[in-house]
Amino acid sequence: SLIAGGIKKGSLIYKYFYSVSKKIYKNVDRILVTSKMFINHLSNEFNIEKKRIEYLPQYAEDVFHNVSRNKPSDVCNLMFAGNIGELQNVEIILLAATELQNEKIRFHIVGAGTDLERLQNLAKEKKLSNVTFYGRRPIDEMPNYYSMADAMLVTMKDDPVLSLTLPGKVQSYMAAGKPIIGSINGETMRVINESGCGSCGHAEDVQALVRNIEHFVSLKDKTSFGDNAKTFYMRFFDKDSFIGRLEDEMKGLL
Repeated sequence: SLIAGGIKKGSLIYKYFYSVSKKIYKNVDRILVTSKMFINHLSNEFNIEKKRIEYLPQYAEDVFHNVSRNKPSDVCNLMFAGNIGELQNVEIILLAATELQNEKIRFHIVGAGTDLERLQNLAKEKKLSNVTFYGRRPIDEMPNYYSMADAMLVTMKDDPVLSLTLPGKVQSYMAAGKPIIGSINGETMRVINESGCGSCGHAEDVQALVRNIEHFVSLKDKTSFGDNAKTFYMRFFDKDSFIGRLEDEMKGLL
């Protein structure tokens, strides 16, 4: 988190929190991680035995399980939902929208954050009539917004530390049974490819995002991606499974 926020590895702040983190990791009995890539990271960075680390990803809120499918139309609706900060690199969506202005594609951006105002101004400068900003919405309204989408978008900056993480929106997208188009590296790319829920290009690669969007739009049958997302979610991210495994972990320690 410090690195992603601009703190340099050689700084006193980083060194202090590194030492605190190392002490915590070394003294706990079990480490449960939300991303598979954290296992190698913690093992290599802090010399922690892998047998002490277990993959236990987070689940989505129940509200995302009851999202209706988008009604078929001649316009493809793509949605980004979540925090809009510099790290999320939502700007790449606007860059893709610029190249796809003449296509029957609409981009919907739901959420707020430190980069929202800049992106709204950028969209105005580029006169992007195919992009709509909705701001932050209450969680109980999100199923209605999700139901508008043919596919969901997940984006992130090109950063080796960020690539280790799996944004929580991915579980929400999958719980809703929505296809995912990504511009993101590492763990999220692995999940998208392994689940078969959509397509993913490397972070900050605008042309890869444009190509993946165009390919998705060209497909006659898009429902299989959403079905794959839901199936993968129920297999690996289900809430009941999470609670059961967490209980097992705690009992095992006792």
